[in-house]
Amino acid sequence: MSRHAFALLPVLLVSCGEKTPPDAAAEAPPPEDPVAAEVRAAMNFEMDPCEDFYEYACGGWLATTELPADKPIWGRSFSSIQERNRAFLKDLLERAAADPDAGDADWARMGHVYGSCLDTTALDETGLAPLQPWLDEIAAIEDADSLMTTLASLEKIGVSVLVGVWVDGDFKDPTLSIFHLNQTGLGLPDRDYYTKQDADSVQLIADYQAHLSKVLTMLGTEEDPASAGAQVLDLERRFAAVHMAKEDLRDPVKTYHKIDRDGLFALTPELDWQLWLDGIGAAEVTDINVGQPDTLQEQADILLEVLGNEPETVKAYLRTRLLASTASHLPTEWYDTHFDFYNRKVYGQQEPEPRWKRCVDTANGSVGEIVGRFYVEERFAGESKEIALAMIEGIQDAFEAGLPALEWMDEATRAAAVEKKSLLSNKIGYPDAWRDYSAFQTGEGAHLQNMLNSRVFEHHFWVDQAGKPVDKSLWFMAASQVNAYYHPIRAEMVFPAGILQPPFFSADFPMAMNYGGIGMVMGHELTHGFDDSGRKFDGHGKMVEWWPADVSERFEERAQCVADQYSGYSVAEGLNVNGQLTLGENIADIGGIRESYRAYKAWDAANGPEDQLLEEITNDQLFFVAQAQGWCSVASPEFEKMRVMSNPHSPSRFRVIGPNSNLPEFHEAFSCEVGTPMHPEETCEVW
Repeated sequence: MSRHAFALLPVLLVSCGEKTPPDAAAEAPPPEDPVAAEVRAAMNFEMDPCEDFYEYACGGWLATTELPADKPIWGRSFSSIQERNRAFLKDLLERAAADPDAGDADWARMGHVYGSCLDTTALDETGLAPLQPWLDEIAAIEDADSLMTTLASLEKIGVSVLVGVWVDGDFKDPTLSIFHLNQTGLGLPDRDYYTKQDADSVQLIADYQAHLSKVLTMLGTEEDPASAGAQVLDLERRFAAVHMAKEDLRDPVKTYHKIDRDGLFALTPELDWQLWLDGIGAAEVTDINVGQPDTLQEQADILLEVLGNEPETVKAYLRTRLLASTASHLPTEWYDTHFDFYNRKVYGQQEPEPRWKRCVDTANGSVGEIVGRFYVEERFAGESKEIALAMIEGIQDAFEAGLPALEWMDEATRAAAVEKKSLLSNKIGYPDAWRDYSAFQTGEGAHLQNMLNSRVFEHHFWVDQAGKPVDKSLWFMAASQVNAYYHPIRAEMVFPAGILQPPFFSADFPMAMNYGGIGMVMGHELTHGFDDSGRKFDGHGKMVEWWPADVSERFEERAQCVADQYSGYSVAEGLNVNGQLTLGENIADIGGIRESYRAYKAWDAANGPEDQLLEEITNDQLFFVAQAQGWCSVASPEFEKMRVMSNPHSPSRFRVIGPNSNLPEFHEAFSCEVGTPMHPEETCEVW
């Protein structure tokens, strides 16, 4: 059998009344392997790979791909897998919605969630009635105590205002789950949106104020919605001014300030935190990490000041946060209003996605492990898990093998790095045990209520973890999700089944493509354990300084090289990549591709060379092409600006240009001379 088991059978097309000469039929070339055809079609062989490797690997795809009107970004790999997954899940969820009694209780829950989401008639008829209890609480606020009680009620349905709550391991005792409180409360993606003075930013702020006023007009609670919208914007501006910079939020040392409940009470004594803890169901919580204590103090002072002087502004603000946080599940007119500002003007998405796609995502987000259980039963081949695990282990071995060449490390730190690598756990495909959703109550034709119930269920699930030993069996992504992650406190890498498929991975792909695709993702996640943030945790997930001062200094010098390099990349006029914000992801990209390539070469040496997939490129070159084609994408200017301003990942183009331009193995594979764009005179090496 061909290595590519899904190769298409040849089809002979003959025009009516004509015959194909026997000799011509005998000489016709065999059909091209579909995998090879797809890789070739995405490339631009007219571009010199040493000049612009992104255009070389992706130029064919870019020339024939337009950004869909219902997407702010569209990628060759991530988006195609996502759409394929959605199509399968649509069929699965439609079966559950059509006959919720055909399976177990989880099958019914899944069917109710999806079916009620599709029922826009019932949703529109119900209106905002399910939100009325929270709207009533907001209206009744009259002092600091009633404010704290209301903030607790909002937190239970995922509307975080003064602080956002998450429960996870203690940075310095990763075996214990504790409360983490982080800054929140802004309606725009980042604090810098409120301060930038370029023409586009000024216009966006004006549009945001108009949006706030429109929402309050629709709600009908304000005597002067236009003035109320302006006051809400001013309040958010004041919050933004005291928020910690996004670059600093990446530093676990700067965001770890563990206190007990008395310490929290003393931090902002004007606020009764016991009322808040009682309200969120965490009355007895004792261990709390306040990520940004200065921000919390200043934001609390601002909120109390405005409450004392202009209480209606605080109420209007809370109403807009409630409606924004639930907008994707609100009646049509409310969703459309939210979409017109956020999706169109902030992200550059011109049209909503079809309702069924949004409902598939809703099911994945609210009952992800139920959906995942049925997904893996039908879509995840057992051999995929075995191959993926072998690849991860090979990449970890390649990481260890590369350590002696790093002159900036000393022997003790190398040994500690090997120990950390060896302690990491790998989760592939899906959880060993699925979560219990029996406490999540659903109904048919009650979409908004179902979603509020889901949020309360999730809230209590995580709050109940606080004060208990960390449950390392838990996953933070659904099995069908097209993504992966490294968790520094849990010291684990997680690769859901959703991403373990073409074009990132297939048991039938050449291994050069698998290592360039999913292997690069694996190496990326592994390197996160040793980037500028992950390196501050040891192999047990404890935040501790395990590096000598001189080694740390040499690491920082090399990390600064990466930050400076990426800060030089221009996305648009006046808009460059933020090298400090994206530093961890860029270090992970550079280290990840190096480790994956070395693992591929070790596999190749052990298993013998594979047949060449494309006659134009070697298998070594195919590895790098596969890596690059994972990032082929088109995006709106608004989305690119949002990503540069608030996202720790570099734009897709630079996730190809940056890592490969630093890699000697890439320079050798494509014979790139020093001084060419893909082989600059100065390169960066961390891992």
